[in-house]
Amino acid sequence: MPNLYTTPEAAKLTNIPESTIRSWLRRHPEVFQFNVHIVADEHGVKLWTEAGIELLHSRRATKNATDDDANFDAESDAPDLLESLLEEDSQRLANEYYRQLPGRTLRRIKQMRFNPTPEQRKIVELSFRAAIDAGTEHLLLPTYQPMLLEGGDETD
Repeated sequence: MPNLYTTPEAAKLTNIPESTIRSWLRRHPEVFQFNVHIVADEHGVKLWTEAGIELLHSRRATKNATDDDANFDAESDAPDLLESLLEEDSQRLANEYYRQLPGRTLRRIKQMRFNPTPEQRKIVELSFRAAIDAGTEHLLLPTYQPMLLEGGDETD
């Protein structure tokens, strides 16, 4: 298998700042060919090939790697850095949300069963009536049968 390099490794090999490499990749996607200069691993991480390292060296030799360009690249990468942080944080939050959701939902349902607010009592009542109207009251939990019987007189 050919040698593959992460962007930080490519930066060290070429003496080009990571931010400049990332900026070139973002601003000039037509220059860097996928599966020639860059490949993606099974996790979607971009890796540089030997041909990609050579292309970076050639770009370094041109006017494209001036100090002004590197400074501009560092400033222009701020939104990308923020975006990557937001993406990571939102993914962690989503994972934690779905990890906690079932337990919290069950606790709320138990609270609603044993100590409902007037609003929750109305929701349960409407749900029972909808189940009866749809002919699916047999799907309701047995603990709700007394409530069905209480409401049965009112619907007749």
